[in-house]
Amino acid sequence: MTPRPYQNDCLTALHNHICMLATNPCVVMPTGSGKSPCIAWAIQKWKQDAPWFRCVILAHRKELIEQNAAALEAIAPGLKVGAFSAALKRRDWEASVLYASIDSIFWRAGDFTPWDVIMVDEAHRIPLKGEGKYRRFIHESRKWNDQLRVIGWTATPFRLDGGPICHRDHILNEICYEVKVTDLIKQGFLCNLRSKVAETQPDLASAKKVGGDYTIKSLAKITNRDQIVTDAVSEAVRLLKAEGRKAVIFFCVDIEHCQRVNFELQKHGIHAPIVTSKTKQRDRDKIVRDFKARKINALCNVNVYTEGFDARHVDCIVLLRPTLSAGLYSQMVGRGLRIHEDKKDCLVLDFGGCIEQHGPIDLLGGEAVVMATCGNCRESFSRAVRVCPQCGWEIPRQEIDRLEGEERERRLHDRKASDRSILSTQPRICQVDAVHVNRHKKLGSPDSIRVQYRCGLSMYREWVCLDHPGYAGQKAQQWWAERFGRPKSGKVSVSDALENLFLSQGIMEHTKTITVRKNGKFWEIVAYNQPLQDTAL
Repeated sequence: MTPRPYQNDCLTALHNHICMLATNPCVVMPTGSGKSPCIAWAIQKWKQDAPWFRCVILAHRKELIEQNAAALEAIAPGLKVGAFSAALKRRDWEASVLYASIDSIFWRAGDFTPWDVIMVDEAHRIPLKGEGKYRRFIHESRKWNDQLRVIGWTATPFRLDGGPICHRDHILNEICYEVKVTDLIKQGFLCNLRSKVAETQPDLASAKKVGGDYTIKSLAKITNRDQIVTDAVSEAVRLLKAEGRKAVIFFCVDIEHCQRVNFELQKHGIHAPIVTSKTKQRDRDKIVRDFKARKINALCNVNVYTEGFDARHVDCIVLLRPTLSAGLYSQMVGRGLRIHEDKKDCLVLDFGGCIEQHGPIDLLGGEAVVMATCGNCRESFSRAVRVCPQCGWEIPRQEIDRLEGEERERRLHDRKASDRSILSTQPRICQVDAVHVNRHKKLGSPDSIRVQYRCGLSMYREWVCLDHPGYAGQKAQQWWAERFGRPKSGKVSVSDALENLFLSQGIMEHTKTITVRKNGKFWEIVAYNQPLQDTAL
């Protein structure tokens, strides 16, 4: 095995950080990009440079332990590699490189010769405060080596309950290397994703929330209904057959929901074994072997195959489980990112409103999370949500105005003066910070795409009328061609456009600035990519 170019960049950045800085770094790499071999190459180098080097790699599932250990054994076959996991029935006390289950080792830090480095796979699982198994093990290990370094590896460097996992006051302090999903897709190292937002969508208005996500009980009550499951499975099967998909993973809400989905699939002649926390390990292992051997073409699971599941031929993900967790959403979709010679892309069928909730997976967590504290129960939550997920308390309008006023005041002291005109009738050039897209429906008219550009604290909108006849449709097709090229068919529809999971990212890459002008009570976009006026003092 030889590192890919981005893996070489990762290893160089990590090594330089460890050698030159005293902080604890985190490496951010998408699912399927090869974190396991990168961990192995880093350990191999440090072990060669310093034979006395000791490292423990923590994971929360035996599949991750086996996967990571196998990568190191393949890269450095002469290196003694140990494992410490009850599920694997191994207790290798003397190994200087140890792959360990956090559940098996978290209370045994003082039983080992002190570690030089602790690596944490799926590092977003480290809680940002309090105790927890990871924090306890790291804290206890530092008692035996005050120079201990901690390195995190994750595809999602943020937590729903607290924002970014890297902070000067957290265990992990900064990201030393990050590579984007879209970059690896363009380079051919990850599989392209397509998506279809299904017609069957749950009404989540009554779903209860705790800890920043929906409660399983309330989700099950909403989704596990005969008509909803029947309609969703029927639509999914129709799309799977039309697309010729051959390796499908269904993500369900709970065991009963999973069983009902499985029953409906059987009516359509699809055998999709159920895998949940109640499935015996030997049965789970056999199902995985059969799936990888193509003896079965589909799986139904409940929160089992979100991490540590490597089946490269997966060409379709069916999201039947709504979630407010961007990390969980990313992990589910990530099961289809690996490349395989038998697939050209992976289709994501969204029956849970996940894409509408979170947007493209490569933009998750990209914006700084500003926290607010509930005035009723003191729960901490993202200010952008505005409503406490614990008790429903809403941030008062005057508090939002005050906070936004502080943000505007801060911006007054930026290094560049504002380029906005003193008169609102004059055009204004705005730097685009984020792009959001969704389908826009209007009674009596064809659908269109609503594109929203966030520029600082302001939001500007335009409607791209791809399905409209006449001049509006012609302008919309021209708009599309300038950004994505003309399709072979000559025209693209709203539905075709929204199948692209990276539509927002594509528009964002093309649009660095927008020029807006007040037209009555509304702003209209009159130009794109005009240079910002450089009025720096």
